Amino acid sequence: MAVLVHETLTNCQDGHHPPARQQVGVAGWIGGTIRLWRSRIRERQALDYADDHELYELGLSRWDAERDIARPFWRD
Repeated sequence: MAVLVHETLTNCQDGHHPPARQQVGVAGWIGGTIRLWRSRIRERQALDYADDHELYELGLSRWDAERDIARPFWRD
């Protein structure tokens, strides 16, 4: 049975945030990194729950999804 995910999958590869959200300093960098990692974890969990039809709509094969799911969250 498929689980519906109500969060939009985002492109976590660009790493660019609008200037209004950018923070200065080490604390801002750490916070941004943690937000990025959590986003990747959520996206990979959503891919894990997606059925083949949902993956097809995203333009992914099951193999592509499995490869993305297997990557550590700290890797792009």
